[in-house]
Amino acid sequence: MPSGKTHDLITFVLALPTAVAAWAVSGSIGVMLIATIAMLFGGLMFGPDLDLHSVQYSRWGPFRLLWWPYQVCFKHRSRFSHGLIFGTAIRVIYFSIVLILLSATIIYLRDSYLLGVHNNAAREVERAASGFWLFVSGIDRNYLIAAFAGAWWGAASHTLSDLIFSVGKQTKKIF
Repeated sequence: MPSGKTHDLITFVLALPTAVAAWAVSGSIGVMLIATIAMLFGGLMFGPDLDLHSVQYSRWGPFRLLWWPYQVCFKHRSRFSHGLIFGTAIRVIYFSIVLILLSATIIYLRDSYLLGVHNNAAREVERAASGFWLFVSGIDRNYLIAAFAGAWWGAASHTLSDLIFSVGKQTKKIF
């Protein structure tokens, strides 16, 4: 498999073609910027190698602990982490759930210890989830699509380079 540096180089090399393609499809600078930034984020921070101790995982710094349950749940190079169809979608869903649970915990602790209001923890999760979806629903749909497509393309470039490397290695063994 290519090294972390090689994956990073591939991500950076694909940034300009991604921007050009996003501009050609949308004609919007906003969509182009979101797709390109999401592609860089997807390739550098949100890619398939979050399922093990990797360069991507390490880049999260102290927040890398948020990815520990993901590592426990998904075997490395499974279709759920490296899959072109499921990989990014699962990471987006996983990260959304983590953000909701973190928000609920912060709200619960704030209400309990700072305000003296004792709420039900399940109610706080519901409140945080409602707030999260309200926030997401307020974002222009074209921007959401560009963000997901960019993140998907950044992660897909990682998976595809792994695949190309593996095929090349196997072809080399034959000859």
